[in-house]
Amino acid sequence: MNGWTTEYFTIAAALMMFIVGCSLGPWLHMIGIRLPLKQSLALPVGSYCQYCKTQISPFYIGGQLATGSSFAAATYWTADLRELWIAYPLIAILVILSVSDLKYRLLPNKIIFPAIALYVPLRLWIHDLPYWEYAAGFLVGGGILFAVSYISLCMGKPAMGGGDIKLMALLGLVLGLKLVVLALAFSALLGCIFGLILVGLGIINKKTFIPFGPFIAIAGFVVLLFGNQILVWYWGLFSFISI
Repeated sequence: MNGWTTEYFTIAAALMMFIVGCSLGPWLHMIGIRLPLKQSLALPVGSYCQYCKTQISPFYIGGQLATGSSFAAATYWTADLRELWIAYPLIAILVILSVSDLKYRLLPNKIIFPAIALYVPLRLWIHDLPYWEYAAGFLVGGGILFAVSYISLCMGKPAMGGGDIKLMALLGLVLGLKLVVLALAFSALLGCIFGLILVGLGIINKKTFIPFGPFIAIAGFVVLLFGNQILVWYWGLFSFISI
């Protein structure tokens, strides 16, 4: 199979997974809305369609397209096909958690704990790094945010909730030590830029709470696909500057 044929197959697979992701998007959105309220997730098709008709909004459509685009991007950019077993479930988990955090400022344990239980055997099966790096990523990812949260509480300025800590620990388990540190830095940068833009536009003030979960989700997904390339670029830039 030549390079052009392989590229066509990859594009076709990405387009197919875009459709799959867009189809899953409404269900993931529904889970993110209903799970924190402890509502049943076993909806009849008729009820689900009525739910869709009453809930259509730019946020809903944007989430659907983002889910489809994420599935397509993972399909196109993931070189090791085994890693798609890691990427697809993670996208679904991050979408559900982002919807819940944006709606209720809550990252449910009912999603994060089963996700951790899922990725322990997945990373035992599929791993490019030594096992200890994934374990260290879990501890360091959650540990850094725990330390930040504890210090903030001691100063009387709560910075984030326990859900953010557990989500970053989950990403550490998925990404490993080096990449979870990159994801943490990237999520903080995204949050700062977004917050400054909203403050500058007068939409919020400096004391307004902004859910951090979606920024962690975006950063985690980007780093999952491009983290190693980003690190290579960064160290190359650092070496160039130091010459």
